[in-house]
Amino acid sequence: MEVLIIGGGASGMMASIAAASMGASVTIYEHNDILGKKLRTTGNGRCNLGNMNLKDEFYYSPDRDMLSDFFIQFDEDDTIRTFRSLGLIIKDENGYMYPACEQAKVVADVLETQLRSYGVNVCTSVDIDDIKKNDDNSFTVATDGRNFKFDKVVLACGSYAGIAKKDRISSDKDGYALAYSFGHTIMPVKPALTAIKCDNDFLDRISGVRADALITLVKNGTTVAGEYGQLQMTDYGVSGIPAFQLSHYVGADKEGGYELLIDFMPGVDDDDYIAMMQSRIFAFQGYTIEQFFLGTLNTKLCDLIIDLAGLNRTDMVDEETQDDLITALGIVRCLKLNVTGVKDFSFAQVCSGGVPLNEIDRNCMSVKTPGLYICGEMLDVDGMCGGYNLQWAWTSGYIAGRAAGCY
Repeated sequence: MEVLIIGGGASGMMASIAAASMGASVTIYEHNDILGKKLRTTGNGRCNLGNMNLKDEFYYSPDRDMLSDFFIQFDEDDTIRTFRSLGLIIKDENGYMYPACEQAKVVADVLETQLRSYGVNVCTSVDIDDIKKNDDNSFTVATDGRNFKFDKVVLACGSYAGIAKKDRISSDKDGYALAYSFGHTIMPVKPALTAIKCDNDFLDRISGVRADALITLVKNGTTVAGEYGQLQMTDYGVSGIPAFQLSHYVGADKEGGYELLIDFMPGVDDDDYIAMMQSRIFAFQGYTIEQFFLGTLNTKLCDLIIDLAGLNRTDMVDEETQDDLITALGIVRCLKLNVTGVKDFSFAQVCSGGVPLNEIDRNCMSVKTPGLYICGEMLDVDGMCGGYNLQWAWTSGYIAGRAAGCY
């Protein structure tokens, strides 16, 4: 059995190991000059391998109800067992799984070591020109002016995430185009887990500020979703994990019209907040507005909130300024930003869109073309931050490789 894996990223390397473990003769064609190029830098170089709290609800997909069919075959416990068998020591940080060495490159290295020990033929810097299904159900793959024949083909080509436009493979060679050539639908591919862009003219004043906050995404007055965590303010909008978690909604919606509401005092009950601030107003009678805010938030934020409320820093806390001061304290709990979109593919950790799950079976085989398998980011599945996207890569890659490696 001759199996070709197109793509040497996380799902592709897992697929090659699974196929080779079934006794198949496996070849990897990788566009980059090394295997696992993106994997080697993921998670700020730490590599969040997966999450002990694996649930379908942490994924976005029009066919999310199908995910359990895949995770029942390869879940977070299988991820731990697999990597431990490869010699990787794994640590648990509140459910987040990391290599104990905290080096993403080591995760790629142990995978590559294993697949090479199986005798997988690794070919890097390869572009695919075309793939054809033959009358005998084999595949002919054209690359660099030559044709090669394989019994099974696994598309593990990844997405556009993290790739600058100038570095993307041309549209007649990428994985989506290859899947499309075999009759698959390609749902619109959009950046996900990326920063959110806003157009408020004051953003440059608070660029670089980091703060724990609750952010709420609102459209037409209706709450879409909310996230808590450390937010990073930028001159173009907001970044950080809370923004990444909400970016899926913004990126996937062509209509737009979103607002982002930021609460810089998260976890404080409204009544408690009012009581606390009333007490502070009483205690700071005769002090300046600037002194009143000192020590509450980052000074850049304080200065902005004072200006948005129409106050002067040198004004005194007294009856005349009390109403405007209350307005300022309301902004602390609800700073409004006008959302214009998300940062592009080069800033994204993953993408939404791709081949719908209902166009593959539970073995990740194409329902359009038997013998063709699709896994990883090429499928219309994207997870939240926390190791969920790599878990999907391990799960779908293993399933596809195992099935392709069987006679």
